[in-house]
Amino acid sequence: ALYLLAVDAAKLTESRIETQVKTLEMIVMNEAIQSMDWEIQQPFLQSQVGKTNFLEIAVVFPDGTVRYPDGSTGQLGDRDYVQKALSGEVSLSDLIVSRATNELVFMYAVPIERDGKVVGALIGRRDADTLNNIISDTGFGESGYAYMVNSKGTVVAHPDKERVFNQWNPIEEVENDESLRSVALQFEKMIQERSGVGSYSFQGRDMYDAFVPIEGTDWIVVVTGNKNEVLSAIHVLQRDIFITNMIILLISVV
Repeated sequence: ALYLLAVDAAKLTESRIETQVKTLEMIVMNEAIQSMDWEIQQPFLQSQVGKTNFLEIAVVFPDGTVRYPDGSTGQLGDRDYVQKALSGEVSLSDLIVSRATNELVFMYAVPIERDGKVVGALIGRRDADTLNNIISDTGFGESGYAYMVNSKGTVVAHPDKERVFNQWNPIEEVENDESLRSVALQFEKMIQERSGVGSYSFQGRDMYDAFVPIEGTDWIVVVTGNKNEVLSAIHVLQRDIFITNMIILLISVV
């Protein structure tokens, strides 16, 4: 049951990501964006931002210069997600501190193509809290919950938002807090195996978890359940199966 919940959470996240990518891809199909003439692009972008779920949409030129609808500019040529888009690849960043707002965000980037050549990139900014909202209602039983980690073990979504904004990583924190040893070992397992089930102890609670990678990202979604609740559910399931088998046996005998 835990694993199926994790699979569902991963699929939901993938669907939400795909929707946002499609939004940007629809925008880059417009001739105004493909022109790479900022005087034409700017008014069009200004008309589009409010129609999307992005906090901001901007155009990145081949030299890495980014132009925002309000007229401000910046330099993002060193950002990995921008480099990927300028090379023709749809990209999603990890959680990063925005140079424009100094807030924790994640970025989408899609290439702008004209006549079969990449001439720029369109980027869209989403608030870090967006990921929390996706998995907020996921978890096993009364005390279970879901969260996401990246390929380094840093939390990118969690019911405790402070862990996200502090970019909590038990693999790093265990050096100063031995009580995190069990969690750190499980995080290392998740990073290595990418998909599976496991158990660990955290803040005095014994937990089971299931983890599944989110396609198109470096993230892994994890669904947890309190050990007692998970085992209780197993006992109920075993009882139900036994009763069902007995009924089938009696019917067969008759």
